[in-house]
Amino acid sequence: MRRQPHRRTRTRVGAAVLVTVVAGCSGLPRHSSPAAPPLPQTLQADSVASEEFGLLAGGGWAQAWDLWAESARQVMSQADFVRLNTECRPALGTPYVIDDSVKVDSTTVRVDWHRAAATGSSTLVYQAGKWQFVPDPGSLADYRLGVEKLVERRRAADACH
Repeated sequence: MRRQPHRRTRTRVGAAVLVTVVAGCSGLPRHSSPAAPPLPQTLQADSVASEEFGLLAGGGWAQAWDLWAESARQVMSQADFVRLNTECRPALGTPYVIDDSVKVDSTTVRVDWHRAAATGSSTLVYQAGKWQFVPDPGSLADYRLGVEKLVERRRAADACH
């Protein structure tokens, strides 16, 4: 009977060592270059795209804008993006579905998606140590019109809900 507690202790220690060894052997380098994205690239980029699309489908405008790359942020400010989607709210609750992810190069992933009948393609870029979202070119062109003109255009197309 005294041996059972001893075995349990040994088993717990053995399990703790196994967890430590497995956790320490992830296969990824401990110190990666800040310029190179960690692997696997498309999975991490997909995660950011999924977060972005979830925020857009749920009305998290400010948080969605926070995931944008600097180049996209220069096209439209966060305040204007929130105002645009508040004044002309898109349909909420319909999820975006990622259909495909393609590694374009070491710092760029293209994500093809659909949402109900709409389809599109967006880009994620690895900058400043993280993946950042770039809206599709058509959306960026629309954002360049400014909030007032874009709200007017969306209302005329009956795209506000």
